[in-house]
Amino acid sequence: MLFGFTFYQIAAYFLIYSCLGWCVEVAYAAVTRGKLVNRGFLNGPVCPIYGFGMLALLFALTPLLDNNLLLFVGGVIIPSAIELAGGWLLYELYHTRWWDYTDRPFNIGGFICLEFSLYWGLGSVFIMKLVHPTIAALVGMAPVTAGWVVMGLLYLVYAADVVATSITAAGLADELDTLEKIADGIHDVSDAMTSLIGSTAMDADQKLDESRLQLKLAGAELRSASEKLSSREVRRAARAKADEAMEAARRASETARLNAAEAAKATRLAAAGTMERATDRAAELLRLEKLRAELEARADEIQAQMQRGAFFGAGRLINAFPRMRHGRRHLPLNDLRRHHDPKDAPKDGDKPQP
Repeated sequence: MLFGFTFYQIAAYFLIYSCLGWCVEVAYAAVTRGKLVNRGFLNGPVCPIYGFGMLALLFALTPLLDNNLLLFVGGVIIPSAIELAGGWLLYELYHTRWWDYTDRPFNIGGFICLEFSLYWGLGSVFIMKLVHPTIAALVGMAPVTAGWVVMGLLYLVYAADVVATSITAAGLADELDTLEKIADGIHDVSDAMTSLIGSTAMDADQKLDESRLQLKLAGAELRSASEKLSSREVRRAARAKADEAMEAARRASETARLNAAEAAKATRLAAAGTMERATDRAAELLRLEKLRAELEARADEIQAQMQRGAFFGAGRLINAFPRMRHGRRHLPLNDLRRHHDPKDAPKDGDKPQP
């Protein structure tokens, strides 16, 4: 016995409420997004956080069933604490916020907010008063031996799902880390190009225009070559290219700052026929543009890999949590998948996924 419940009851309630929680998530997604989506973190029709949450409610609040106020208060505090702990743990493991309440008032770290905590309180009263008595009666009617056999099989599948999803989520987090680094590289390259363009001669701009078609063709060839590599090799190559791009951007920015003082002398230098430095800057600008094209090509390949596995892979997690935030700046998924400056990412509200 534990808190007045047998281990058989605890095992059964965890499975049942994990499944019922998944049903709630699917129904919520159907109403808010207009389509059926597997909203669980796991592949199967279960949400473990609901199972843990309901067990905690049963352990703590069963003695308070006759006091609706305390039942409500406990229903606010306990599920919110579990949601906070679960969100923080998932972020520490995968550097990803699978749900986010930062646009809601009275939130704590974006993991919980007052509005949804009040919903948990109302839901807890409803479940404890009306739903659980029926569930308890049904569990009590089932033969214990047969129940253990069925639950044993279900828990084996549950455990396998946890392992498989953990591996998938770790791979997705690594891909998102790479996309974040690519976005940083593109930002640095764009800043360096902006600095160089201001001090680059017109004939250099013409040379750039002549080379852009070659850059597009090179990008297409890079995408084709990446298809033959494994996901890990693609990510490793992308990170190396991002490091190269950021280092090149740093050197180019330093060069641009040194040459800024020469802007006033540009006319005299041109009249004297000394355009060598402007030509050098044009070559550097072309190199930066090539690096940016390569980074965008590698980002496209990683995004294609992320979409694979619509039902059991990373693609399913993205579909389940389209508004996830990742990385040290908590960038929305859509911003990581765009090729723009991450510092200019819009601060749009991320609709919470409870």
